[in-house]
Amino acid sequence: MPWARAGVRSVAGMIRAAALSPTGVRAVFEARGDIFTVPTDKGDVRNLTRSPGAHDRNPAWAPDGSRIAWFSDAVGEYQLMIGDQTGLTAPRAIALPTSAYFSGIVWSPDGKRMALTDNHLNLWLMDVATGQAKKVDADTYADPGRAMEPAWSPDGKWLAYSRSSDSHM
Repeated sequence: MPWARAGVRSVAGMIRAAALSPTGVRAVFEARGDIFTVPTDKGDVRNLTRSPGAHDRNPAWAPDGSRIAWFSDAVGEYQLMIGDQTGLTAPRAIALPTSAYFSGIVWSPDGKRMALTDNHLNLWLMDVATGQAKKVDADTYADPGRAMEPAWSPDGKWLAYSRSSDSHM
């Protein structure tokens, strides 16, 4: 099984998600189950997760560019991870409120909260400091052409999202 041996591989053709940092100096990529940051001009490529046996996904920059959040199943169940963008310290793991499949990390403008969505059509607010999650709302009907897509107001006091009505509109 030579394909299973450890080695250096290009992940350029395996990128599944990407986001530019708030400062525009670095970009974060999800590729081959790991989270990488790459400089836009000069610097080093950083593998923040270094977890070949796990699926790390959906990276999102904090508004100040100092941290990155992502989902990881390194312990068998998905957790929300928050790590320093330098990759020099171990990331913090936060348990998710349910065993649903979460996606769509959206940081609040002050970096104190996150909006998360799950595959059961729920919208959650996560307090970054305490790790406490609160269910905000749930959609009534799944629509393959639309998602809740939460967005914060510039002052971080309001959260806008789309939701189906009882008439499916």
